[in-house]
Amino acid sequence: MANNATGGSSASLSDQFTGLQSLQSLQSLESKPAAASPHLAVGSCRYDGEPTDDRFDRAHLLQKYVGQNHRVLELGCSTGFISRLLKQNGCYVVGVECDPAAASRAATICDQVVLADLNHVAWTRIEQIQERFDVVLMGDVLEHLVHPGEVLRSVRQLLLPGGAVIISLPNIVHWSQRLQTSLGRFDYQSVGLLDHTHLRFFTQRSARALIVRSGYRIAEFYPMIGGCFTSRFRPLWQGLANLRPNLFGFQLLFRAQPVE
Repeated sequence: MANNATGGSSASLSDQFTGLQSLQSLQSLESKPAAASPHLAVGSCRYDGEPTDDRFDRAHLLQKYVGQNHRVLELGCSTGFISRLLKQNGCYVVGVECDPAAASRAATICDQVVLADLNHVAWTRIEQIQERFDVVLMGDVLEHLVHPGEVLRSVRQLLLPGGAVIISLPNIVHWSQRLQTSLGRFDYQSVGLLDHTHLRFFTQRSARALIVRSGYRIAEFYPMIGGCFTSRFRPLWQGLANLRPNLFGFQLLFRAQPVE
């Protein structure tokens, strides 16, 4: 693992945000977002949130799994609200984001931000991400992609020896969604299990299969809690998720390493 993650002086905002200029030649390749229902929020800024002082909080769990003093590539960094926690842990963070408004906010937090669309293979050839990383973080990203397996496979070349990917995915068979579906409801929302920009849906089994097929060995798994009623009795809900992750796990958290 790299030991110089925090070394060096802070770059200026224009230096950090070089991805906007360097990707002008690639912008014509970026996909156009589909028209959304008028009542649904669009843009990555809608994911911005303030982490709570709660050991079950998703943001703090991602921070814990990434670790300290690492070189981190965060795919889909949004406004940098997770990146901020990683920086507090002494990490060097390069963010990749497709929404210019969110990316401009993340540029004030990350060491560097690259504006790119992960649905196009060209993103791996961008000069700013030719370096290697201890960790590639994909927090609720793969479900938004046309070919998530291709992105997972391409990430392998960006990892340092001994590096790992941290992946979280929403669990489409969480009990709350099972109940809604049984009542004939499958209503898309701005965020959550039925985020209107989700292109893929995962269970624990299908998530594991995707990761393994993409050339990784799963080292750790943790079912994260969330959704209805979990704001109280959180240790109890977590115990249920540990016993029955497909039923009570709201999000599925994996740490995986490339198979040599």
